[in-house]
Amino acid sequence: MRLRDLFDKIAVKRLSAVEVRPSVSHQHELNGVKALLEMFGETGEKKTFPATFLYVSDGEEGEEKKFVTSEGKVTWYDARAKHPTRTEYRLYYATSSFPEDAAEGDLLITGFNGREVWFIVAEQGSDIEAQLLWLFDMRDKITADKSGQFQIRDLDHDRHTLNIIEQQILEYLGFKTDLDAGVDTEALLTRFRGKFPTTAEFSSYAREVSGIENSCDNPDETLLRWWEEEERLFRALEKTIVQEQLNKGFSDVDHFIEFAKSVLNRRNSRAGHAFENHIAQILNDHGIMHDRGKRTEHKSKPDFILPSIDLYHRAMKDESLVEYLTMLAAKTSCKDRWRQITKEAKLIDTKHLITLEPAISLDQTEEMKRYHVQLVVPDQIKTSYLPEQQAWLMNMSDFIHLVSERQKNYTFLQG
Repeated sequence: MRLRDLFDKIAVKRLSAVEVRPSVSHQHELNGVKALLEMFGETGEKKTFPATFLYVSDGEEGEEKKFVTSEGKVTWYDARAKHPTRTEYRLYYATSSFPEDAAEGDLLITGFNGREVWFIVAEQGSDIEAQLLWLFDMRDKITADKSGQFQIRDLDHDRHTLNIIEQQILEYLGFKTDLDAGVDTEALLTRFRGKFPTTAEFSSYAREVSGIENSCDNPDETLLRWWEEEERLFRALEKTIVQEQLNKGFSDVDHFIEFAKSVLNRRNSRAGHAFENHIAQILNDHGIMHDRGKRTEHKSKPDFILPSIDLYHRAMKDESLVEYLTMLAAKTSCKDRWRQITKEAKLIDTKHLITLEPAISLDQTEEMKRYHVQLVVPDQIKTSYLPEQQAWLMNMSDFIHLVSERQKNYTFLQG
């Protein structure tokens, strides 16, 4: 899937005060629309298009992202259409349609496919804003722009195939993707007899189907490929099994609610365990000793302790052993949940955290540094971060090198 499957062109700008504050202006139009001539074209008549308005932000601490959507229409017209020499194009919208949460400085992304228009407003400085700028490859343009005008990107020649992380951002915005395209559903149903297997079985099957037997050549690329393959396969299997139940119907509302809960719970629990399964396989491929989900202090159970939980408990009595220990937490997405890991494995000062979340804000990564959390992201996602963040980030290869050296030193110490 590519962006050009959704849009012909996109345009980005920062919202100004007069565009978002009723107390400042009652206008129902966006400024700096001269650049939109490239998107909507010149016309002697008004053109009206259906439009979708979205507002997204990270939400308050401990909360889910804020997502508000509404439907409406926009009109593209020349306010000077009757003037013999002058033109003044405007893009009109109903005030009730435009997100009321929008604020001065927020990012506005406008997408158009010749039939429909999307307005996506992202809170300034938020993670989701950074992720959208990465997805649409507009970070450099919006950073350099001082004019307040729309910056246009033509997608006619876009050749970039979106990876799973990029497609999941689009799904969050409400767009359909093709992540499960090409899956041999019959083979999948036959293999697992029309039922959900254990997560370990399914992860193993995903690695088998991916065609990558060993991650030693490129652990970063392999991790993302295995994860993407499992996501594709799971969606295809889930779609078929869930559809069977939908066809059978439900005895009552409670039956439906319980079924819906089970579907969501399975999705959420599977994702985290699947991610850990593939990380564990990569560690095995590289001969990295580790223990998974073992108890350290009190009720703390870090995702991975390297090289072993036995060494960790020994280090409680012998501080000289602490330098050989590493803790790795795995979270497909971080948000504020990364703070949980700071209370795990207290002997280990620096906690390593591997994630698939792109473009975490600079404020968040600076806070991670203060809490001695070292972020690890696959190479393909590393580019979503700012240059000043990338210098600090580790990728999977970096992490493997680090723990390999610690393991060698510990083995040498043991004689």
